[in-house]
This record gives sequence, structure tokens and C-alpha cells, in this order.
Amino acid sequence: MRQPTDYYKKQSLIDIDKSLSKKVTKVSLNGSSLSLHEILSVGRNGGLVEFTTESNILENIHNTYKVMIVDVQNGVPIYGCNTGYGAQASHVVNKGLKKKRVAEAKKISEGITHIDVAVGPEFKDEIVRAAMLIRINMLMNGVSAVKLDDLNIYRKMLNAHITPVVNMYGGIGASGDLAHNARVLNAARRYKGTKVRDKQGNVIEAEKALKAARIEQLYLDPKAGLGLVNGDNFSTAVATFLAADTVRALVLMHAVAAMVIEVLRGTDRSFHPMLAYVRPHQGQDETASIMRDLLQGSKLAYQEMKGHKKRPKGVKVQDGYSLRGISQYLGVDVEKIKGILDTIEVNANAVSDNPLWVLPAFATKGEKPYQWVSGANFIAMHMVDVMDDLRKIMTHMTKLCDRHVARLVNTHESNGLPPNLSDKAAITQCAFKGVQIQSGMFDVYASLLSMPVSTFFGVHEEGNQDITSHALTSGILGFDNLRITHYALAQTLLAVCQAVDLRGGARMLSEKNKTPIYLCAFSGTIC
Repeated sequence: MRQPTDYYKKQSLIDIDKSLSKKVTKVSLNGSSLSLHEILSVGRNGGLVEFTTESNILENIHNTYKVMIVDVQNGVPIYGCNTGYGAQASHVVNKGLKKKRVAEAKKISEGITHIDVAVGPEFKDEIVRAAMLIRINMLMNGVSAVKLDDLNIYRKMLNAHITPVVNMYGGIGASGDLAHNARVLNAARRYKGTKVRDKQGNVIEAEKALKAARIEQLYLDPKAGLGLVNGDNFSTAVATFLAADTVRALVLMHAVAAMVIEVLRGTDRSFHPMLAYVRPHQGQDETASIMRDLLQGSKLAYQEMKGHKKRPKGVKVQDGYSLRGISQYLGVDVEKIKGILDTIEVNANAVSDNPLWVLPAFATKGEKPYQWVSGANFIAMHMVDVMDDLRKIMTHMTKLCDRHVARLVNTHESNGLPPNLSDKAAITQCAFKGVQIQSGMFDVYASLLSMPVSTFFGVHEEGNQDITSHALTSGILGFDNLRITHYALAQTLLAVCQAVDLRGGARMLSEKNKTPIYLCAFSGTIC
């Protein structure tokens, strides 16, 4: 299992964006070293998946499965193996001879199909692929009693680009993402009516696709059904993609903000190093450093690192909050998103399942190893928390964009730009009025989309699931909020470009901001 680290916290935001964009052609799974860029690469770019050859890992998987089967044969009550699920855990099925006990336990495993209830919009293939990858990795830790052969079917589906069609709605993030994982499971079982999408994007019956790819049908042993659905891997996949795209948007936000300062004739002195020295938050310091770099040499922004310059009459001697407060405002998001990335990576390499078996290395003093333990590692609280925070970061950016557009169109705040960024010959002088009005809609919608989800939950499933995360609900809202953030950035950049032309063209900008490649690197995000 991946231990908590400060891996991303130690990197710059721009370096993180580059690292998350790194493509890989092959990913080897061992349960502990799966990186976020590998998840993104398998999801988006079709990287091939293989298993580790480390003997101790493979032995743990085999030994735990073997112990579980022996316990079932001997009639030992084990949750989810020879009992009902959830609130029906008191319903034990362990009568008869060994062969019958195993047969009945297999039926219980097969009965997990009842949880395949997802409806609504479909997840993108990249999310489903990433969720499958993470599920395999979580089970590679060897404490779930799921066979490697079962995981190999998932691996083959990924490598053949056979992606189950999975709908978004139907999970509460308590016993993990049950409904969504059950859909993937039923695809691997060739369950009638279950659809998949092939490499060309065609939607076909799972049975037909797996037969054509010569991938064997999944038959469930005791525990396998529960082990393959009982985890927060879909939530982890959604969080991974939302976080990576939010990093990209946050980098672009810095570039757009710097250009806004330029065209509004702001100052670079608001990012003086002393400010971060006396208030030593890492994110504030990093954002201020980025802004100084982007503003250096601008012919529009005041170059005042060595001291204040005289302003024309009627011009304010200090910039408004949304200009001079950028490092304080965005800095906290820079810090937060690095912690988010570290948390997601830990979760992608963790065991999200129940019940689990205690390997010798984990046995307490006097405890006999390979006994099962029941817990709740499937509750997706870490993932709902990071996605709640990601949505807040998105809303911060959308609101900042709104404030910037408002300043750009307002002659009382724009230091000489024409009304609504209009050409002097325009009859109405209202060129960007519609854009600014739309910006207000984005502001309000984003605010609603950033409401926390983790504090909204009820009591479900016969009273058994009485604390829940609803992580995927937060993620689904995150997709909408990210879309609004992209629109907000796009229209702000459009307004900035208009202002640049009105100020004399790109030659007036700093070297970094007048180089088209600097912004074009991010165009795929918003176009």
C-alpha cells in the first residue's frame, strides 16, 4: 500500500501539470506504486496493463484466496462469502457438506448482480477504464481473497479497449461505488443486456465483444462478486481526472490573470517577495513568483519592483482586490490541490474492500494470521472531501474571472479602455456587455455547484448504511463545475485579447504573455 507522502506538495504547480500529462505505454500493477499520470494515461491514451512478477505479492493473493475457500468449506461464517449482504449479515448459509457450502457461497457471490442499478448519463470511457485499473490495483494487495485470474479478465478487457457502458447515477459512496462496479462486473460475466464500447466507439453487447476478443467469461467464486464491486475506485478515478484538469485550469488562470493586470495597467509590485516572506504560506509565495515572472518586461503593467512610479492624475495608487490579491486568493488553491493529488494517489494504491484477511505482516500480537476482519475501507470520505475541495477551487477561478471581466468592461475601473471593450466606431459601445452578463450567470451557477456534498447524507439500506459519503455525487457536480470554469476562462481570455488589441497589440505584453505557445499549451482544455 502507498504510504502518505508529500510528493506533489514538493513540486511546483507548472511541473505538476507537466508530470500529469506524461504518457506511458505500459503500466505494471503491484498494489502500491500506481501513479496518477499512469491512471490518466491508461484512461485517456490506452496504455497497456500488466501484472507485477513479484512472487510475494502473487503468493499473498493466492494464499488469501485459498484460506477463504477452506473457511467456507468448514462452515466458518464469513461476511459476504456465506452470509447475506449489508443488513442481511445475520443470514448465514453454511449447512451441508463442504462441496455444498462452496456451491451456496458461489450463488451468494453471483447474487451481487442485484446492485447493478446505475442509470442516467454515461461516464466517459476514460473514467470507466481508470476505475477498472484502480480496482485491479486495489485488489493486488492480496488481502481480499479475489483470484488473480479474475483480475486478469479485467486486465484483458482494458488491453482490448473493451469498456463497459456505465451510467452515473445510483451510488452513495458507502460500500464504495457498488452500482457502477456491478455494471463492470456484469460485463465481464457477459450478463445479457450489458453493453460495452469497443475501440472504435461502437456500443455492442458485452457477450459479443468478449467472445470476439477471446476473453474468457468471468465465473464468480465465493467473495469474488463482493470483492469486485465493494470499493471506491470509481470515485478515485473521477477525482483523478477532475484534479488533473483543475491543475491545468489553475495554471491557465495564472496566465490569464497576469494578462488582465497588464491590460488594466496594474502593477507588479503587488507580488513583491516581502509579502510572502512576512506571511509565509507556500502557495502565496509560489503564485506571487509566477505572477512576477509573467509580468516581467510588460510595457503595460507598471514595473515597480524597485519602487513606486508616479500615476497620472485620477489613477489609483493601488490596484483593486482582484488584481493585487491574486497571490493571496489563488495561493491557497495551489496549496490545496497539491494535497489533493497526494491524497488521491494514496487512495488509488489502498485497499477499498470488505471483508479483508490479515496477512502475517499485519497480525497483532498473539493473533493467528489469515483470519478475516470486517471494516469500512470502502467509505469514500477522502474522495468526497477532495472533490468538494476541487469544486471550491473551480468556483474560485470562475469568480475571479467574473471580477476581471467586470473590470475590463467598466470605464471607471479599466484605466482608459473603452466601454465594454468596444471599438471607438461601435454605435452602441456595448461590445462585451453580453459576455459580462453571461459571466454573472457562471458566477452564480459555480457558487451553487461548489456546495459541499459530504455533509448531506441520510440513512440507507435497512439502516445499515447510516454514514455515507456520496462521493460520486460530488464528482458529477464537479464535471459541471469544471465545464463552467472552462467557459469562464475562455470568455475572459477572449476579453483580454480584445483589450490587448485596444492597448496596441501583443508587442505591449511581457515576453512570456505575448508568446502564443505559452497559452496554446492549454487550449485543449477550454476549446
